[in-house]
Amino acid sequence: MNFETITLNKNNKIAYIEINRPDVLNAFNAALIKDLHKATDAVKDDENIRVVVLSGSGRAFSSGADLAEADSDWDGAKDALLNGYKPSFENIMSMPKPVIASIRGPAAGIGAAFAMACDLRIMSEDAYILSVFSNIALVPDGGLSWLLPKYLGYGKAYEYAIEAKKIDAKECLHYGIANKVSTSEKLEEDTINWAMKLVKRSPQALANTKRLMRKSFSSSYWDIYSDEADIQNSLIRSPENHEAVLAFFEKREPNFD
Repeated sequence: MNFETITLNKNNKIAYIEINRPDVLNAFNAALIKDLHKATDAVKDDENIRVVVLSGSGRAFSSGADLAEADSDWDGAKDALLNGYKPSFENIMSMPKPVIASIRGPAAGIGAAFAMACDLRIMSEDAYILSVFSNIALVPDGGLSWLLPKYLGYGKAYEYAIEAKKIDAKECLHYGIANKVSTSEKLEEDTINWAMKLVKRSPQALANTKRLMRKSFSSSYWDIYSDEADIQNSLIRSPENHEAVLAFFEKREPNFD
């Protein structure tokens, strides 16, 4: 599969999707919007892939939308958000495998939204999240108006959004936006090591835990409780469950291949 604005590599059951417009700090243009949709489509149901890593080439994860792009394939911002960006967000959030955002430098605007839509985040020490929209008299989009308050609380999220303040890696770790912080030199190595660790975990545990926790944002405690019971009932005595229990008693690492 050929892409104009990203690279997609698959290795050791990990898919690496790298945004590749470094000359403009990986800003989103129409081609990138389409490429990311195609790439996430290509990996979401690939049974040979257990973990996905999303990153940006060069000095940035993504600086946001490319404001210098004169032409657009969509009829206004609403059409771009609903028919351009949304399919990629849906793929990331719904695919039955963890998606790790590996963030170097800025993750701004729609780039921040994609970073925060991923399931897990590792950031370099110089990385930051930035809702930059108020600088150009706009509101946060890409779901940032929902995502930021979930982590920061309403007051802080509103402050950071209307003042377009950077949330640096240290603050992201404090608020739970970042799971891990690495040095710029070791970011790629630490990302790969983390992904390799997750590859060894039970695919059905990863997929169903993601499903339950994503659903919890729009469900009641008892709804999730009931869903847990249904899923648990379907997984107990499954081949993966049998292998994990056997490995526990044999004091070895389970093999889910």
